[in-house]
Amino acid sequence: MSAKQLIALLEKHVKLHKGLLELANKKTEVLKKGDMEALSEMMKEEQKYIAAMKQIEKERILAVEKIISALGHTQAELTLTACMELVEEPERRALERLRDNLVAVIAELRNINELNQQLLQQSLQFVHMMLGMIMPQPPEVNYKKPNMSPVSYGSSPSLFDSKA
Repeated sequence: MSAKQLIALLEKHVKLHKGLLELANKKTEVLKKGDMEALSEMMKEEQKYIAAMKQIEKERILAVEKIISALGHTQAELTLTACMELVEEPERRALERLRDNLVAVIAELRNINELNQQLLQQSLQFVHMMLGMIMPQPPEVNYKKPNMSPVSYGSSPSLFDSKA
């Protein structure tokens, strides 16, 4: 397998991550609006991207393995960096550029996902607060006189005479 095939796989990987980044940006707007149906659809779409990325990642690992073994090297780690050290200059530059693009997109995606997580947590806190206000509080299950405060309860005369 040549480095050109690895470059093509990395281009697909970057493209998938950019698509996921666009989806994450849209998800931020949906979270701000509170549209749960759209959020559900977006989560299904995300799962498709994730499945495609897993497949591309498997293919990338195989491509790196084939390139390293074809060049007569044995590496403990089948990483892109290990492969870049072995290929010739024009392909090395392309691999470095794609790696840098992928790292940048992943960093941006991580930031947007953190923002979305904060928005979800705030929404959940709001829902819990509203439920606390709407739902009636359960009655206390204590055996005491109705108009008696807890402090005066302990100082009241007992119904039972312990001296008897």
